[in-house]
Amino acid sequence: MIDIDEVRDAHRKMHGLSKIDDVYTFYHDETNNIKKLRLDAHGLNVAEPVVFVLGGVVHDGAPRTLDIQALRDAMRIQKSADEIKLKHVAKGEFLDLLKSEKLTTFLRWIFDSDLVVHYHALDPLYWSLVDIMDSILYRLGEPRLIEVHAALKADLATLLRANLLDTTSIFYRYSYPDLAPENRKPFLDDLLRLLEQSEGVLPEFNANMLKGMLQAGRNLPSLDFIEGFTPHLLIESFDVFYLTRIALFKYSSHILDMEDSIRDEIQAMKISSNGVPATHYRFADSKSEPGIQISDIVVGLIGKMHSYLVQTPRDEVAEARASLSGVSLTNAELLRDLIDAAHKGNIALLNHVSSVREIDKMNLFLRNSGSVYEE
Repeated sequence: MIDIDEVRDAHRKMHGLSKIDDVYTFYHDETNNIKKLRLDAHGLNVAEPVVFVLGGVVHDGAPRTLDIQALRDAMRIQKSADEIKLKHVAKGEFLDLLKSEKLTTFLRWIFDSDLVVHYHALDPLYWSLVDIMDSILYRLGEPRLIEVHAALKADLATLLRANLLDTTSIFYRYSYPDLAPENRKPFLDDLLRLLEQSEGVLPEFNANMLKGMLQAGRNLPSLDFIEGFTPHLLIESFDVFYLTRIALFKYSSHILDMEDSIRDEIQAMKISSNGVPATHYRFADSKSEPGIQISDIVVGLIGKMHSYLVQTPRDEVAEARASLSGVSLTNAELLRDLIDAAHKGNIALLNHVSSVREIDKMNLFLRNSGSVYEE
C-alpha cells in the first residue's frame, strides 16, 4: 500500500508548492509511453526515445459537462468519427502541426471553455543519465556546486546524447545502473575519455567544469544512485508519474484514459490516504469522455513540441521561430498563452524532467516574456 500523503508532502517541500490543496478536475492522456527503457549488447531497446508526456486539460471545481459538439462542427469532424484525436486536427511533426487552421480553432476553444492545460513532460534519456551527476554531487556535499547542478546535469546529458552509441556501450559494459565498487573509477574514466574525444560538443568552460566533476567522482566511496539497481534497466515503468499526479492533487478528481496496463499497475499500488483507499481517480473510455479526447490532442501537441526541441539545435530552433508567420505564428502564440496561463495559475500544473538546455529552447521558441518553466 502506498500513502499518497508521503508522496505529496515530499514534492510540496522540494518544490515549494502552495496550491496543491485546491480542487480541480483533471483529464489525463499520454503520448510516447515506451513502457520500459533498457540496454542490451546492441544498445537501447528504443532507438531514439522521445519525450513522454502525461497531461491534458483541467478546470476548477468538480466535474462538469464538456460539450464538444460545437468544436467538432467548427473543425468539420466527420460524424463517422466516434472521437476526436490529434490526427483529426493536424498531422506531421511539430512545425507541421502549427500550420493547421483546425489547431487554431482547437486552441481558442480551450480558452473559451475555461480550461487550462496541464502536463508532466519527461525526457527518458535525461532521466536515465542524470543519476551519474546526482551521485557525485550528493557525495561531494558542496553547497556551491548545488547552485550549478542543473547546468552540470544538462552538460552531461548533452555529451552523452551526442555520443549515444558509445554511451550505451559503456553503460552495458559496467551493468549501469548497477556499478560494482571496483568499477566506479573505470566507469568515470571511460566517460572522461568520451569527453576528451568530443571537442566542440560543449563550450570550453562547460567541458572543463564537467571534467572536474567527473574527476572528483573517481575518488568517492560510493555513487549511490547508480549502484545496487537492476543491471541494464534504465526505466522500469512510467506508472510513478501517474501516481505523482494523483497524489499531488488529492482533493481533485482525476479522469484517466483507459490503458489496461497502467490501470493494473496503479491498482496494484493500493493507493491510500491516511489508511483509507483513494477514490478520487478513475479510468474511463475516451469515447465517452470528451475531456480525454481533448487531452489526447493536447498531449500529442506538447509531446511533438518537446521531442522537436530535444532533437533540434538551439540555433535551428531560433531560426524556425523567427520564420513563423500566419497560422503557424498564431498557433505558436496560442500555445505559449495556454502554457503561460497554466504556469501563472498554479506552478504544480506543469512539470519538466529535462535538461535546462531544452527548457531554454522552449522559452526561446514560445517567447515566454521571461518565464522559465523549471524541472
